[in-house]
Amino acid sequence: MMLSVKNLVLGYNNMTLTKPFSLDISKNKWVGIIGQNGIGKSTFFKNILGLLKPVSGDISVFGDKPGKYNSEISYIPQQRSVNLTKNMTGLSLIKNSYKGWKWGVGFKKSSLNKDILEIIDLVGARDYMNQAFSTLSGGQKKRIYLAQALINNPKLLLLDEPLADLDPKAKQHFIKSLKLIHESRELSLLIISHDMHEIAKHLDGFIHFKDSKVHQCVNLPCIKEDVYV
Repeated sequence: MMLSVKNLVLGYNNMTLTKPFSLDISKNKWVGIIGQNGIGKSTFFKNILGLLKPVSGDISVFGDKPGKYNSEISYIPQQRSVNLTKNMTGLSLIKNSYKGWKWGVGFKKSSLNKDILEIIDLVGARDYMNQAFSTLSGGQKKRIYLAQALINNPKLLLLDEPLADLDPKAKQHFIKSLKLIHESRELSLLIISHDMHEIAKHLDGFIHFKDSKVHQCVNLPCIKEDVYV
C-alpha cells in the first residue's frame, strides 16, 4: 500500500482541521484532492512528508512512518521561491536537482543526460530548456518544475494546485504531460486542484475535504456538490 491512514486528525498550532478519517491508496494511482481553502489539503501533504505531525491517528507511507522514504517522494508546492543566478537555464536547474540530498554533483554520466532529455521531452519542455529560467512564462516554469520533480525517479508525486494561474492552453498542455507521466511510469500522483473538472476523467479516485470531514471515493458525482467542481 502506498498510503494508509487510520483515524487521522489534521491540524497545526493547536488548531484542529478535520474529524478522524481513514483511507488507503494503492501504488500507481492518480488521485485528486478537492476542497475549499484552509480546510487541510496542504496540511495533509505535509503530514505525508513528515513535516507536520497529526493531532492524532496514524499515517503510513510505503509501509513506514512519514519522512523515512522522502527520497522517493517529490513535492511541488503551490508557492515556491527559487534563488537562481540570472542566466541559469531550465536544464541546469533540473540537472542540479539530481540527488540533491547527496554531496557532490552526479549528473555527468551520459546515461543520466539521456534520461534528463527523456524527462524534458515527457513534460514538453525541449524547446526552451536552454533558455534562462527567469525569462520563462508561468506555464513553462511549471513544466521545468515537473521535470525537476521527476529527475530522481520518485514513487510518489505530490502536486499542490499545479494548474493555478495557467491559461487554458497551458493548462491542457500540463494535464497532457501528467497523463503521459502516469501512463509511462510506475508513479503515484496526488494532486490538489480547484480545477478538478479539468482532470477528473484521468483520475482513479478522489479525496474530498468538506465541513471538517474527509472521505474517499472513486466516481466524480460524490464530490459534484463542491463549489469548486
